[in-house]
Amino acid sequence: MTTYKEIFGKYVKNYSSDPSSDIEGQIWYNSTSGTFKSEVLVAEAWASGGNMNTARQLLTGAGTQTAGLGIGGYIDGTGNTGATEEYNGSTWSPGGSLGTARRDSAGCGTQTAGLAIGGNTSSPAEVVNVEEYDGSSWAGGGSLPVGTRQMAAAGIQTAALMFGGNFQFDVPSGVTRSYDGSSWTTGGTMGTARGKLAGAGTQTAALAFGGSFYPGNPRQNITEEYDGSSWTAGGNLNVARNNLAGAGTQTAGLAFAGSTPSVTTATEKYNGSSWSTAPTLSTAREALGGAGTQTAGLAFGGTTPPITTATEEFSGATLTTKTITTS
Repeated sequence: MTTYKEIFGKYVKNYSSDPSSDIEGQIWYNSTSGTFKSEVLVAEAWASGGNMNTARQLLTGAGTQTAGLGIGGYIDGTGNTGATEEYNGSTWSPGGSLGTARRDSAGCGTQTAGLAIGGNTSSPAEVVNVEEYDGSSWAGGGSLPVGTRQMAAAGIQTAALMFGGNFQFDVPSGVTRSYDGSSWTTGGTMGTARGKLAGAGTQTAALAFGGSFYPGNPRQNITEEYDGSSWTAGGNLNVARNNLAGAGTQTAGLAFAGSTPSVTTATEKYNGSSWSTAPTLSTAREALGGAGTQTAGLAFGGTTPPITTATEEFSGATLTTKTITTS
């Protein structure tokens, strides 16, 4: 009978507790539990999370996979909402409501220091209102110079960036504005003016991708990178779309869902120069909220149609300790 040592040139080591080293394929014997164990690579995937309390679309998000924030949006039969929900990694709970109910706003920051920027209160009624969240309630922040909706945002509450969007009568914008916690300053203009796009990153290292512009509302695969003063072209998305969501950083971005014009489950990862295909969402949707990172993303709400409460969590490939069995 061939032994493990004869195949791999080494013995199975004996440990009283699992070792801390992460080496794929490593096998050892845990003498305390009396079991053989190994480090196994678990593939990246989306998994179901806890449903939102209120189904809504055209909402925005902030925070992380285990401390997420769902902000505003539109509820069928009710209209625009100021409702905020907080996610703890498994369930959503009500948070403080926005002072101004709105849809099509942009969000960034954290669950305890979030930012809701602009949006739409009716059609057309773009708002300049900006609100800051402290973990329990919203308060007025520095207003935008011009009412804008359907833009994207990146960064934190005291160092935020908003870019793109639409002005009144569906005029697409390439304007970029930086926020210092109290006021907005105009930055470099995007190469392609567009709304219904997604964003990720920070104020000085942002990523803008997808979206659309009028007339004709053609969906875009365009990606642009911001260095704090100007935008440059990045690698194109594989799937052109608008009304998508994003997460992550400029060199590790995540794009998911949207309209192609059909609703899509498509997910893509950005490495700082190009997008690659990733596992798809279970629920195709658009006009959803997004948060988190490339290896721990969060997708929630949106419309399939109909409007949904579905939440999904994205996990990157990870090494995990598994007990070896005969089954």
